[in-house]
Amino acid sequence: MDFYIFFVIGAFIGSFFNVVIYRLPREESVVKPRSHCPKCKVSIPFYRNIPIISYIIQLGKCANCKNNISIQYLFVELINGLIWGWAFTNLPLPEAITASLISSVLISISWIDAKIYMIPLDLIIVGVIIIILSIIFGVLSLYQALLGILAGVLFPALMMGLTWLFTRRQGMGFGDLQLGLILGAWLGPILMILTLFLASLLGLMAWIIISLFKGVDRNRPLPFAPYLSFSAISIFIVSNYSTTLIDHLIMV
Repeated sequence: MDFYIFFVIGAFIGSFFNVVIYRLPREESVVKPRSHCPKCKVSIPFYRNIPIISYIIQLGKCANCKNNISIQYLFVELINGLIWGWAFTNLPLPEAITASLISSVLISISWIDAKIYMIPLDLIIVGVIIIILSIIFGVLSLYQALLGILAGVLFPALMMGLTWLFTRRQGMGFGDLQLGLILGAWLGPILMILTLFLASLLGLMAWIIISLFKGVDRNRPLPFAPYLSFSAISIFIVSNYSTTLIDHLIMV
């Protein structure tokens, strides 16, 4: 029962972050005006704004103008709901709150970066605030957070420097370094290093697949935040089922 309750809560939080994803890059208020169709601008009544259900009932179309609604809205609400449901079912309450909020921020950052190749500073600040509060309330260890920040910032910065040195190209943006700070503080050094490895592997695979279909282009931009976020959330979840291995790595 707890899973379904927090799945619903997470889906509603995801609905709010859908507003953030749409409006933040446009420098619009995320509070007002109320939710509306981006095509016809007609306000959406509350009974047509139920996460997941409204999208399915309306077959992914606006009830007024019948234009297609981006599947982003369904995915963000569904993924957010699943993560919140899992977190509050499997983690102690304080850890579940931190993991759920951080994951929601990561999903938003990833979607925005994938669309416009930019990580909004506002969401980075929100992530930093969550991390600071989690340290203050004892959810995260300050020592592990600092080591994680070193791993999350130092290694990507080194990769950026080497990429620039050999190719005269900026392999990743400074927003990725800021994201690495949040992820490192949340995950700690060992999980952060694993996250960087998996994200790099996924990014390389994506670049190869895209190159096969569109041709090789060394200057083709590739947003890194989605791979970092997916890897971080996945490794965090897996680590909760592999505590023996993780504890051994930390002790080493």
